[in-house]
Amino acid sequence: MAKDMTQGKEWKLILSFTLPLIGGNLLQQVYSLTDSLIVGNIAGQNALAAVGTSFPLTYLLLALATGLTNGVGIMAAQFYGAKRAEAFRKNLSTACITLLAAGIIITVLGIALSRVMLEGLLQTDAVILDSALVYLRVYCLGLVFQFAYNTFAAILRSIGDSRSTMYFLLVSTVLNVVLDVIFVRLWGVAGAAWATVIAQAVSAALSGVYLFRRVELARFQKGEFRFDKASFSKSLRLGVPTSVQQCAVGLGMVIMQRLINSFGVDTISAVAAAMKLESFAMVPIMMFYMGLSNFTGQNMGAGNIDRIRRGYHQTMVMALVTCAGIILLLIFAGPYAVRLFNMNEAATAIGVDYLRTLAAFFLIFGVMYITNGVLQGSGDVIYPTIASMTSLLTRIIAANIMATFPAISYRCIYYATPIGWALGALIVWIRYLSGRWKDKSIAAA
Repeated sequence: MAKDMTQGKEWKLILSFTLPLIGGNLLQQVYSLTDSLIVGNIAGQNALAAVGTSFPLTYLLLALATGLTNGVGIMAAQFYGAKRAEAFRKNLSTACITLLAAGIIITVLGIALSRVMLEGLLQTDAVILDSALVYLRVYCLGLVFQFAYNTFAAILRSIGDSRSTMYFLLVSTVLNVVLDVIFVRLWGVAGAAWATVIAQAVSAALSGVYLFRRVELARFQKGEFRFDKASFSKSLRLGVPTSVQQCAVGLGMVIMQRLINSFGVDTISAVAAAMKLESFAMVPIMMFYMGLSNFTGQNMGAGNIDRIRRGYHQTMVMALVTCAGIILLLIFAGPYAVRLFNMNEAATAIGVDYLRTLAAFFLIFGVMYITNGVLQGSGDVIYPTIASMTSLLTRIIAANIMATFPAISYRCIYYATPIGWALGALIVWIRYLSGRWKDKSIAAA
């Protein structure tokens, strides 16, 4: 259901919008986590390592869609806030056509280049190479569904509808869990990938049917559903910086995975498990970021700058309180969660240390993402990109330097992360204080 975020108490609107997003994305993490838990417990630690090794590559392949979807979402939110229905539909039809084409192309490239990426980029251990190759190729078949779902979900969020996507993800998550249990027993790692592909196809279909049949703004008249060059140009202007950012993050993850692989299967499986749990921990903060971004987009379209500032301050308080709770969970519940992956004691110890290290600096992550929300929603996308790439580059350099010290060893993988967070947070915070994001409205252009 659409929600006008240009009127009413800021924190209540943002919180009511964000809570379903948190629920939905926790569900999305559940089916990602389910793959790893079921694979680790049924197929073994080497299979878990194979799935974990593939993750940076799947992230890299999705990076282009993430950026373009971000541009589409910013435009949709601002057009909705400015009450420009025709421009909203032009943006939507252009996005659907563009991302469908991109999804097909990247699916083909992903399958064709999977062995090269695993062997050449990641130098994947021979023990897990074949399993990782099977998982990656099957997973790539579902990329077009992920592109579609991300587009539909971004449009729904832009009009203030965060509940529908949660319901779609609930259905696909339950389906994924059921299929995982069956498919992994039958086909091992390939079964986990097929379960994910089918679940992604279902969530894309549900969200697409709902968007085009139930949302009035998305009901096209004859001849309206077409590619619009002006909309495409604007979405590129907003989306390309984020695409570059996400591709850089994905490439950085590939470089980090290569470093992880150099420490052996215990470290590979431990980091894969810890990163799944880390992804859970990050969801509430990233959803506050998304909620604030959509709030900012609508209010930029309506010209409500003071309202955006109040929303930012109130969201920051809510997010930092949430961070405090997450930190306690990582410290005290983290060890029990890591043991669920059925790894040996050495790998389990690495995973626990990983989570507790990140917990000590999690507030910095919160500051960085919430400030990003204002900049992204306003259309000031360059500085979040600079911050993200600086954060990533810092992490890579710091990790590789620390790896040369035997006393640090594999710990370099997660010791370097807070350093990158701190620099990224500083960059976007300074940009926010400058106030220059206020002049980036797309709806007024």
